[in-house]
Amino acid sequence: MLFRARSLDEAIELAERESAEYAREGDLEVLDMVQAYRISDGDEEMGAGTEVFSKLHALDLPANAFLDRYDSGPAHTQISERLRGGHRSGDGA
Repeated sequence: MLFRARSLDEAIELAERESAEYAREGDLEVLDMVQAYRISDGDEEMGAGTEVFSKLHALDLPANAFLDRYDSGPAHTQISERLRGGHRSGDGA
């Protein structure tokens, strides 16, 4: 979800409220994990190529072992035909 907020704390609060409402509507369970990412300081336009989330991992794992451990699987990702050969691609349009 994308929220306009004055701080990361406010963005997390908005995300927690949204996830609680979404869970109620779908009879789902909310896990105790919310992450926030600052996109800009407010002076940049949002558009194609704008990075909306980034999470870096510093682990001593080969790429395939990392993906096996942390990739959420085919329910949330798509393997691009042109990237078969060990690389995975998001579902972006």
